[in-house]
Amino acid sequence: MDFEPPALQVAFQQTLNSSASPVHHILTGSFRSISLFLLAFSPVQLTIDLVQTIPGFGPHQYIGLGPRTHGSEDVRYAYTTSWALPPQLQSWAIQQQPEGLRVRSVDSVHITATSSYITIPPPYSHIYSAGGPSAQVHALNSSGFGPHQQEIYFVRQDEWESADKTRKALRYGSHGIEFAFPPSGPPLAFIPVLGGSTIEVYKRAEDGSLTHIDTSPAPQRAGEVEDDGPRHVKVHPNGRVLYCVTEHSNYLDVYTITPPGGRAPVLTYVASRSLIPLHLRAERNGHAGADGARPTYRGDTLLLAPSTPEQPAPQSIFATTRGGEGESTPGWVGVWRLDEEGMFAGDIENNPYLVERYEAKTSGGKAHALDVRPKEGDADGAMWVLLTDDSPPHPGVRVLEWDGWLWRGGGTRLREVAAWPKPGFYSDEPEGEGEPERMQGGSHAVWLD
Repeated sequence: MDFEPPALQVAFQQTLNSSASPVHHILTGSFRSISLFLLAFSPVQLTIDLVQTIPGFGPHQYIGLGPRTHGSEDVRYAYTTSWALPPQLQSWAIQQQPEGLRVRSVDSVHITATSSYITIPPPYSHIYSAGGPSAQVHALNSSGFGPHQQEIYFVRQDEWESADKTRKALRYGSHGIEFAFPPSGPPLAFIPVLGGSTIEVYKRAEDGSLTHIDTSPAPQRAGEVEDDGPRHVKVHPNGRVLYCVTEHSNYLDVYTITPPGGRAPVLTYVASRSLIPLHLRAERNGHAGADGARPTYRGDTLLLAPSTPEQPAPQSIFATTRGGEGESTPGWVGVWRLDEEGMFAGDIENNPYLVERYEAKTSGGKAHALDVRPKEGDADGAMWVLLTDDSPPHPGVRVLEWDGWLWRGGGTRLREVAAWPKPGFYSDEPEGEGEPERMQGGSHAVWLD
């Protein structure tokens, strides 16, 4: 049974429901809390408030949203990975209730290894998840997980029984799965394998199953001593361009996609941009400072600006990096301008008209995950950006405001405008019996509306 939010939060939500001021709902997970948290962001007041604490089954690393439905139930489903043991995936229903938007648990399925990423691509018939030594394919039923259909391995079959299947394997195993729908040819799936420094390419059959067709090694760059470590990928809506964030070398790479069947590889590397400012890259690759230390970074995630009626082709791509593990080095959020074909606009990496960077307040810890939504009626491509933070002193969920490329108002075009939980939101006293769990730092958050 769901915990009811405190009376103050219920009163707040009722006020929102009767107010002319709109809110955008956020669903977020946590690496250190087993609950999910439903929040409400006011773009007028620039505040974030807790609406509901939803008891879960383990820390939730990633949230994938299913398609919107418009029927008598008007319900949307979310699917989450988890650090619960034994490994499992969960589904959730998001539905309007008399008291406001609410989230409830639907079902869960056990899997063989902890997963890191989950997605429900068109035609919305299957759920794909990946993490560590394996990936999973489940059929999608009317509300949750259908039958398990396929398991894909990133270790040799004779190593499977002894392979690490805990969340530790996410540091060097598979870390995502995304799909492309080329103008010609079958749908393609791309799975970055961090430790192998490759992107594995699969063809999707009509029954939803995946067949391996190619391996694309990450580019090894001059002067870099580590492998790139591809972590997350995204595909342009045109189906011809793939983007990849590398965890070890901290680059945003661009590849062209060629349908399989010819002599050319499916993925061809064409360009990169540094996730961190160039002067910091020089420090990172140069001599150690007086204290003997160099700043280190870990590339994290990326997201294309969504298509809008005003801008059908995304004009921007967002990407993040975290500070080194256990360090106080701040992470970074970057925005790069894209042309109509999905390539980087221009060749000058530090051109302020083509890139904007925001230095985060903390390293991000385990997470500087992103989600973006357009501002209503803004023709310049302005966005609200969600950024999660797992690092002290005040981990949680942050909202950044991106003004778009044509903004001429002065000052930075990307900045923080709201954060939750604020210092003092939770009592310093231990949680009482029966009280909702407290957020202990954000993992991944998504806009619901």
